[in-house]
Amino acid sequence: MPNSEVPANSIPLVVDLDGTLIKTDLLWETFIRAIKKNPLLIFTALLWWTRGRAFLKMQLAQRVKVDAASLPYNENFLAWLREQKSAGRKIILATASDLQAAKPVADYVGIFDEVLASDGKTNVLSKNKLDLLVKKFGARGFDYAGNSSADLAVWRGAREVIAVNASASLAKKANASKTFEPKQNSIFPFARSLRMHQWAKNLIVFAPIIAGHKLDNTPLLLKNIFAFGIFCLCASGIYLVNDLMDLDADRRHAAKRFRPLASGDLPIPFGLIAAPLFLIAGLFAAAQLPPVFFAVTAAYLLLTTVYSFWIKRVVLLDVFFLAGLYTIRLIAGNAATDIVYSAWLLMFSM
Repeated sequence: MPNSEVPANSIPLVVDLDGTLIKTDLLWETFIRAIKKNPLLIFTALLWWTRGRAFLKMQLAQRVKVDAASLPYNENFLAWLREQKSAGRKIILATASDLQAAKPVADYVGIFDEVLASDGKTNVLSKNKLDLLVKKFGARGFDYAGNSSADLAVWRGAREVIAVNASASLAKKANASKTFEPKQNSIFPFARSLRMHQWAKNLIVFAPIIAGHKLDNTPLLLKNIFAFGIFCLCASGIYLVNDLMDLDADRRHAAKRFRPLASGDLPIPFGLIAAPLFLIAGLFAAAQLPPVFFAVTAAYLLLTTVYSFWIKRVVLLDVFFLAGLYTIRLIAGNAATDIVYSAWLLMFSM
């Protein structure tokens, strides 16, 4: 607990960056942008990682820049920091992110007297951060604001514990005297990121069985329902890929900035893990239906990926491409049920 006899503004306030000042993590932010520029860097990043997290962060920070103005900040906490700064308090940003990535954020916020960060050799995290702060300010010579279990070691050496975006259990374990932005459950943001309302588009796969008057054929109907589920899996996987690739654009958009990944409500690793899982699950399930359906599903994934990375930025061509994706859903309905194609229905869909 803080010593009430010591004026608060005479004690340096040390602030963590990832998950505390901002709702996201600069390691993942730089990683996403790096593989967007060059997908093959995902393999190079694994090699960098073998040389330590600090080295990995440095290499990524050298290759891509993150727009500090677009990052999602913990606004209530940031407002309190500005009050502390106005009261004459010294505020230090201490982060495990690389200095090249952290410095632009500190410059943008404009309240930090100093930035302590990883340098390619030392990962300023947990005990390493504590040792650095104790050496600089002495034991109990600083207050510390953090958000994760990695901050427990630092909190033990701090005068005052400030928990930001931390779970109730972690704040209690750390014996926090101040809390900001209590951590929210990721289940609901994750569900929103799947955009289940967009699954209605996949109902087109039922068009052939409806037009063929075969809804009363239970085996065919079950195949069609299975095909619908597969396209929903694939669609959600693609939506997650889109959101990961469009973080900067979404954050500058009036409405899209509230999307779970862009807003920081859903951690980037959730998207990185869930997207390939959904796509792999969709392809595996598609393999259980006729080979033609599997081929159509694979073509759908390929075309949606091309659309996400390139076509959607080409005026007019994107409209024709979207029309083609709707027709592919119709073809998938034929392929899943072995119902003979109707040239008239395909022409009408286009």
